[in-house]
Amino acid sequence: MVLGGRYLLSDELEVTFYHLYSPKIRGSENTRLVVLSDLHNHEFGKGNSELTEQINALMPDLIVIAGDMVNSDDDNLEILMNLCDELLKIAPVYYGPGNHESHLLYEKGIPLEEMLAEKGVHVLINRTESVTIHKTPFLIGGLTTAPEGYEEYGEEFIKEYEKSEEFKLLISHYPTLYYEHLADTEIDLGVCGHFHGGLVRLPVIGGLFHGDTGLFPKYSGGIYRLTDSTIFVSRGMGGHSGFPRINNRPELAVIDINIRKEPDVPQK
Repeated sequence: MVLGGRYLLSDELEVTFYHLYSPKIRGSENTRLVVLSDLHNHEFGKGNSELTEQINALMPDLIVIAGDMVNSDDDNLEILMNLCDELLKIAPVYYGPGNHESHLLYEKGIPLEEMLAEKGVHVLINRTESVTIHKTPFLIGGLTTAPEGYEEYGEEFIKEYEKSEEFKLLISHYPTLYYEHLADTEIDLGVCGHFHGGLVRLPVIGGLFHGDTGLFPKYSGGIYRLTDSTIFVSRGMGGHSGFPRINNRPELAVIDINIRKEPDVPQK
């Protein structure tokens, strides 16, 4: 029971691997993404040394950050800034802010976007950047609005974004955007966070709860195949509510995008 309790409440990093087939991939090389989200100023080893060592060993082509790496009630940005310094030594970093970053930016007036950009981080706030990886053109977008602000701040952006023929990689912190607004969009891969894996993970069922949705959030963690797109929802790496993560270790996710056809992920 003691060993089981230690595992259920473990804060040891878990590296998870996912594969995504896409006919848009050119050549024979996979594109490897490492996904981080919801760190909430947590550290894995001094200065996040354990985290960066593991990422370096994974040899990603891109590092994707899906928001909430900081806390809105804490102006300390040192952990995030030091982490980004180390991540940039490994691979390009693309960052879609979450609700905690947005609070610092728009409520407290902290120039977080400029601070990150000065380091070389690609901060995407309702905009896109193009990049070519192993001969494959990617259009990486960041949709930072919450669902309730989608019509005003996100709808036109997504309409333009969908027109691209490049591989569309969208960082959108809120999985609930896919409940309605993005459910039928043609986006090759959406990367989300926010739900912390549902805090408590139940066998077969998945995440138990999030304040935005109540019990059993629809997309609590993992990869989901929709009608015309695929989304990945990170279980996150830290916490902010004070409620412990149970059977829900912090996730360091790896997504390999390749041209080799894999068995279909069941539709949700």
